[in-house]
Amino acid sequence: MWGAGLINGLRISMRNMLRGPITVKYPYEKLELPERARWSVTPKRFPDGSPKCTACMTCVKVCPDHILDLEFETREDKTKHIDRFGYEVGACMMCGLCVEACPFDAIEMSHTYELAVGSREELAQVLLGDVDAATAAQHKAFKAEVEAAGGEGVADE
Repeated sequence: MWGAGLINGLRISMRNMLRGPITVKYPYEKLELPERARWSVTPKRFPDGSPKCTACMTCVKVCPDHILDLEFETREDKTKHIDRFGYEVGACMMCGLCVEACPFDAIEMSHTYELAVGSREELAQVLLGDVDAATAAQHKAFKAEVEAAGGEGVADE
């Protein structure tokens, strides 16, 4: 039949016109992100506030963009002190490989998606600075505490 394509196109246009707006009035309204949304990297902490990072360098080695920078020193008693754990937000492709590779579950992808800044220098963040790195004993104690609580997770804030 002649004009079937025209009628089908008008039908689709009419259906979309009657559907209503699908836009969000950002910044007054914000979308609720799915739980698995990945944005910038952020460190996890024990309930007492100390970082979970052990300065093992796994995340730095696995990052395909080479945007993580971990500077630490090993003390005489074999403990580590993190001088600076840097992160380049502007160069990160938010792939999550660093999070998956971390053997101590010390970093996560945050849900902060408003990453705009005023200057290029602000894109370089310091995630951790001048803190003692976690030890295997701290992780074992935390794991035992979680298991004693019935396997439920303890807040990682």
